[in-house]
Amino acid sequence: MFSFFGISTKINLKNSPYKAILLDELLVYKTEIRDTKIEITDNWSSFNSKLIANNPSQYYYYKDAIRFKDKLTEVAFVFDKNNQLKKIYFRLHIAPNYFRKVIRKWLNMQFTNRVENIGQIFHENILIPMTFFFDDLVPIHASGFSLNGKSILLGGTGGTGKTTLELEFCLHKNAGFITDDIAIINQNNEVYPNYNHPKIYGYNLVGNNKLKNRIFKKESFFSKIHWFLHRKIFGISKVRRKVSPFDLFENVKTEKTKLKNYYILSKNDCIEVSKEKLNLETICKMTVEIVFTEYNYFFNQLKWHEFNALSKKNKPIITTNDLEKKWITILNKSLTKTENYLVNIPLSITHKEFKKQINSLPFGKG
Repeated sequence: MFSFFGISTKINLKNSPYKAILLDELLVYKTEIRDTKIEITDNWSSFNSKLIANNPSQYYYYKDAIRFKDKLTEVAFVFDKNNQLKKIYFRLHIAPNYFRKVIRKWLNMQFTNRVENIGQIFHENILIPMTFFFDDLVPIHASGFSLNGKSILLGGTGGTGKTTLELEFCLHKNAGFITDDIAIINQNNEVYPNYNHPKIYGYNLVGNNKLKNRIFKKESFFSKIHWFLHRKIFGISKVRRKVSPFDLFENVKTEKTKLKNYYILSKNDCIEVSKEKLNLETICKMTVEIVFTEYNYFFNQLKWHEFNALSKKNKPIITTNDLEKKWITILNKSLTKTENYLVNIPLSITHKEFKKQINSLPFGKG
């Protein structure tokens, strides 16, 4: 039994090539809770929802399920008669032959094939979207840590420096790791740990020997060769590795914590790094817009679900408008208890200068 963001979950896997890797990564979520809310399985033999419509050709509409495919996975969220999520089916699309697996691995910036990357795929395509269907949870695209007894989230779009700050505080200031990419909070303003492995880019290692040693401690000879070649050919921002937070950091939070400070990082035409207070309405709206952008592929599927439901004169299980209203409601209730800021970052700032200027801001001190 596992507990993902407060959701007690049973995982039922057949003997798949990724089974051992996935269960090993998920072991940190293991719990003794017996009251199962959700079952997640890759055994499609029991999937018996009736196909009703097929518009467009890559989308399958069912009255009791939301099912979609992308290049990595096929996922079906199945609901009971009260539209409560009860079961999730998934399938990983694996290269049909060894040669293609090897090619994909060497071309991948992370030096992983899909089987080796199952933990990240499982978090991003299944566990995070699963939370969308619960009334008291909302996702925030943010890294997070606990510092001096205060839990801090650093939100924003990709490439604004969230992971850089997370590494700075968790490696050098003994902050407790909470999440690297997506934070899940509830209406009581509590943040759940997300153990999806942090993604460390080439520029994060510049001048950081402590991080470099931890990244390459368990890497193979071929992985090191790949890093050198990828960095040389494609650039420092096009090579990365993912590492368990328990291997990367000495302090990892294992319980949900109260959120105290929330910052949204934004690159704009300012002169230097600075912060300013944001009102509640603005920060809630910005937070939701970022999530919709980051999970655009998922919300496109919801649009097709709604279209097909309307074409059959059925009520959709959930719509993007439903999600937006729910998330805004939860954020309004939760973030009213936090200090909320916008961090302005110059457009052309270097990574080195960013780290220098950002350290002058008193994070976690209001």
